[in-house]
Amino acid sequence: MLLQKIVLENYGIYQEENVFDFTTTKDKPIILCGGKNGGGKTTLFESVMLCLYGQNFSEKKMSKKEYDKILDNKIHKYGTSKQEKDTSITIEFLYYHFNRDQKNKENKGVQLYSVTRSWKNINGEIIENLSIKNNDKSLDVDYWDAFIRELIPRGIARLFFFDGEKIATIAKHGDEDIEVKNSFETLLGLDIVHQLKSDLEINLGRTNQNQKDASELENKFEKVKNEMEVLEVRKAGYVIDLDEKTDEMNDLYKKIEEFEQEITKLGGNYAKQRTELVSNQIVLKGRLTIIEEEMRAVCADALPFSLIPKQIGQLVQTIKSDQDVLKNQFEKQILNENLDELKNKLNSDAFWNEFEINSKAKSGVVSKIEEFFEEKISSDSKKNNIIIGFSQKDSDKILDVLDRIHDVLPKKMESLSKEFNQLTEKLQKIQTSLSNAPSEKDENKIFKPLLDKIHTEYEKIAVLKTEIRHLEDKIQLKKGEISIKKVEGKKVVADKHGASDIDTNIELTKKVQNALDEYASKIKNKKIHLLENYILESLKIILHKEDFIHKVSINKETFEITLFDKNEDVIPRDQLSEGEKQLFATSILWSLAKTSGRSLPFIIDTPLARLDVDHRNNLVEEFFPAASHQVIILSTDTEITKPYYEKLLPYIARSYSMEYDDKMRCSKISDHYFEFKEEKTIAV
Repeated sequence: MLLQKIVLENYGIYQEENVFDFTTTKDKPIILCGGKNGGGKTTLFESVMLCLYGQNFSEKKMSKKEYDKILDNKIHKYGTSKQEKDTSITIEFLYYHFNRDQKNKENKGVQLYSVTRSWKNINGEIIENLSIKNNDKSLDVDYWDAFIRELIPRGIARLFFFDGEKIATIAKHGDEDIEVKNSFETLLGLDIVHQLKSDLEINLGRTNQNQKDASELENKFEKVKNEMEVLEVRKAGYVIDLDEKTDEMNDLYKKIEEFEQEITKLGGNYAKQRTELVSNQIVLKGRLTIIEEEMRAVCADALPFSLIPKQIGQLVQTIKSDQDVLKNQFEKQILNENLDELKNKLNSDAFWNEFEINSKAKSGVVSKIEEFFEEKISSDSKKNNIIIGFSQKDSDKILDVLDRIHDVLPKKMESLSKEFNQLTEKLQKIQTSLSNAPSEKDENKIFKPLLDKIHTEYEKIAVLKTEIRHLEDKIQLKKGEISIKKVEGKKVVADKHGASDIDTNIELTKKVQNALDEYASKIKNKKIHLLENYILESLKIILHKEDFIHKVSINKETFEITLFDKNEDVIPRDQLSEGEKQLFATSILWSLAKTSGRSLPFIIDTPLARLDVDHRNNLVEEFFPAASHQVIILSTDTEITKPYYEKLLPYIARSYSMEYDDKMRCSKISDHYFEFKEEKTIAV
């Protein structure tokens, strides 16, 4: 990836359009951006992540409400109308796609992408738009999240966006091992391996050992499918009705707001108070009506049977007794069906060949067995009468209803009664307030027509709320029924396709899981070894002490990093100076980025703020020119001073300065670094 351009329009402290040309060459990989505190460096730094990742730009997870608040704060609110103009960030970059066509691979793999994220605040609501272009051809934004996760996974992006304050914090608290651990799974792609293993577990869970007839399952599947389509159509109808009712209610609220504004203009403070009381009274009465309907529904259900618990108990015993009789009849039927087969066995000479027994004894044994079966079949014939005669399915349904009489329905009635009493008490208080209030005759007669209109609209709203609540209940009910049908459909499909290949599927899945575990272990060991070498190499470059650190070791479980000298003795972390600790943290982030194998730009914000002169020299001379194929440095005038600027000059492709203008309340940019080159500053 190679950044080409960043355009900020009415973003943060940047007013109108501000263009940063970030094109670099192989020999000049550095873009130097200078600015004092408050000049716009961090705003530019954060704009890249915000444009690429949107709501996921921060390491902290945030809600849509929190994200909208951040976008609103980023709108430049001085010198332009946020209602008229968009706030936007545009990033253009080159990306190389591997080209398998060896004959035409010269430059066809390089693609130019342009990403624009814009937003505006319209009546308190943030409206955001995203557009993607590839070589001036618009792309479907639905695929952008997947593409950017492939290009720069969120866990890896943090390695290429250096924050000087963050590096100082890591160095101060000794959190290098935590940084390695947090980045390692994404770095190796082990998060994908874990997801694949999870998917394999789901696949095993869906395996079903019950084999059923294919044609019967096909018919059953079609039936479930048709039933689900009918439910979807009904749900869609309810959703349309709900949208219409909601729009109608919103229109009524707008009318009420207009009436209330008119009353306020006329000084009707009391009218507003009285209207609120009347409104609350109407809403509570509407809810009370619903509670009464629900209580009637519960009473219309099986609840009245709770008044005769003794008779219900007898009925339960009778149904269970019938079930026992039915079960006993089935057992006797089975015995009767197998008696003839048993007789044939016993009368067969082959059956008695293994025993030394005479014919008289043989006849006696056969006779006793037949007597036992006949006695068992004919036993309790007088007691085996079914009283009611329900089927097993009907009996289960009735018993379920009777169980609800003792548990579900009384509790529901108790809950409804409690809410009914609470609502009644609130209504009594409102009525008392209205009764004790001054007479309407004392109010200005001009308020009465407006109050009557408001009262009428609130009555309509109360009716609409009841209708909306009923529609929402119906929609939720249909959603539940659809979910049940989906589960049934999935089970039928699993029965159709899973029965014949269960054993093979299980065996292959376990082999794949073992292979994934082995792969993860091997690649982890390989990458840790590679990371150790990169850290050692970068430390020797940055610290300028080749004999100081001889070996780097990383614990494979805790990711703790240990440094060794040439005598194989451990170098305690406390032995490092504060500057060396910061360079150590920098080398770890640099090495992690190199280990990722991704060719991405480095963006470094205030990199020298906490370093002494010697360690600043190391970063300027050794790290910046070699950090990446493209390095964007955001510095204050006290960091990259003139001597450092002259050292970096052979590697600088472009430079900018950002300075805040108190009068214009925005930042100005110029195409040179502070005062080191005389250029006319252009206000933006």
